[in-house]
Amino acid sequence: MMSSFAVLVMVLPLAVFGGMAVLLVVLLRRRREALRQRAAHVASVGWYPVPPSPWLLQVAANLSKEGAPGESYAGEYRGRGMCVLDYTYVTSNGKTTQTHTVHLVAVTLPVALPPLTVMHESGLRRMFRGRDLELENDRFNEWFRVECDDDRYGSAVMHPRMMECVLHNPGLEWQIAGNAFVTWGTGGFAVPDVFARLEAMSRLVDLIPPFVLRDYGGPAFS
Repeated sequence: MMSSFAVLVMVLPLAVFGGMAVLLVVLLRRRREALRQRAAHVASVGWYPVPPSPWLLQVAANLSKEGAPGESYAGEYRGRGMCVLDYTYVTSNGKTTQTHTVHLVAVTLPVALPPLTVMHESGLRRMFRGRDLELENDRFNEWFRVECDDDRYGSAVMHPRMMECVLHNPGLEWQIAGNAFVTWGTGGFAVPDVFARLEAMSRLVDLIPPFVLRDYGGPAFS
């Protein structure tokens, strides 16, 4: 006759597996419901589903690594076209893998500008991303790094009022990429957060000097 211990040894893995399966089903249902509610919220503010932009996917890959698009929506904010995209990628340390979800928010610019990226400063970025543009605001230089190929262009964009606006929105990292102004954040997008980003992005875009658009701008692309 099988001992109680042997029965326990056999039953316990089944119970654990069953519990994990139930948890997975619950999590999937919650995710589907969250996406359903988000889709309803998106529709209520006038955004509409669009195919993921290959160009915005490339921006996402450059910021993180090659991955896969999630839901993508487009619309308008304060007279500018906007787009929001969920994006997922996987990292591995050779033993385990981890899935990451981020989202990108983009607003259109009237012209295509050279690339410029404003990121939070850190020791690792100082080591691995090389030099950044040093500006005449020590507080800004301590908190942020500016990466661009043309120091004169970078200084023209990052004038004192622009730096002060960035410092008033310290959670925002952003990039000028062609004729778009792009920000990003962790996790899937939430409509209230996107609106907060769009408001801050609009203030920053409005601070790009007209002469920068004139002297450095090229034809916008769709």
